[in-house]
Amino acid sequence: MSAGGEIRITRELRVSPSDLTELIVSLGGVKFWIVAIAPLYIGWVLAQPPGGRHLFIDDLRVVLGIIVIGPLLGTFTLLLNVYSDMETTDRVNPRKKYVQVVEQLIGEGLMERDTLLLASLGFAATGIVLAAYISRTLVQYGGGPAPGPFTAVVGIQGFLFLTILIILLSVAYSLPGFRWKGVAGADLLTNMVGFGVLCPLCGWTLLRPIESAPWWFIGTIALFLGALYAPTTASDYAADRAFGIRTLAVRLGVTRTLLLGFVLQVLSVAILGIGWSLRSFPFDGPAYEGMTELWPFLALQVIFYATFLRRPTVGRIWALLLFLSILQGLGVILMLWRFVGQQTWAP
Repeated sequence: MSAGGEIRITRELRVSPSDLTELIVSLGGVKFWIVAIAPLYIGWVLAQPPGGRHLFIDDLRVVLGIIVIGPLLGTFTLLLNVYSDMETTDRVNPRKKYVQVVEQLIGEGLMERDTLLLASLGFAATGIVLAAYISRTLVQYGGGPAPGPFTAVVGIQGFLFLTILIILLSVAYSLPGFRWKGVAGADLLTNMVGFGVLCPLCGWTLLRPIESAPWWFIGTIALFLGALYAPTTASDYAADRAFGIRTLAVRLGVTRTLLLGFVLQVLSVAILGIGWSLRSFPFDGPAYEGMTELWPFLALQVIFYATFLRRPTVGRIWALLLFLSILQGLGVILMLWRFVGQQTWAP
């Protein structure tokens, strides 16, 4: 009771340290940064010149590139997505519990919803500035064949150009007016292009012109990431359907969506097998023999996917994603290790 006889009622906001930690980690997208960083790293390793190939990250270009693609653009994308979804599907999505903490903060006047939008734009702007610095200051292409049409136009600014494309895709995916997240097929394609094509190209353009990229191999990365993304829409089916968000799973149903993901997985493995049998780059050297020993990793991915198609539940879907990520991660790093001639450090 105040001195003037007025009664003031306050409501206590309970936010535990674990809640705050989950909020920071989840809003920043820390656990999803690897989805963007891994393809960039693959592109960087593949672009290294013969005789100097290695796995250890000792190049300022790729260090700063990882910061752009992961912490900056990853956080921008996740904050923008939370800003767009927190008043609809995120409210009832079990895996988005951290949004409830944000709503509490907003309800108590400790935070404003627009803060998420401004923060996301700040991360995007910082990403563009750093990408411009990398392209202008650190990227250099040595003498070689005449530049292709893309490089002839943008020169050494390819990384900056790709960074801007990723930002535009994120905006189209989340913001009302575009909202590709709610367009069945566009949601899948956006993620396949963003993570599976643009991210590895970002790593490649740090060292080489984009025209020389191994497009067929990048296609297998895009197909695999599409196979990973499809189950995530299936796990969010109930929440998205409740608010009329027509994602891939809402349009096709959970079972058909998982079946589509399985088809993408099989296509990824099949195209990889064809390229390997033809000894196409990067299988035109030590990686060819190395890949011979890694087919069981790919076979297990197909087997797991087929197994989890039966009676899918949210728990099984996320278990599937975990198994696929572990197997793919192990297979890729071991393939790259053979590709660089088993050189962990620079020769």
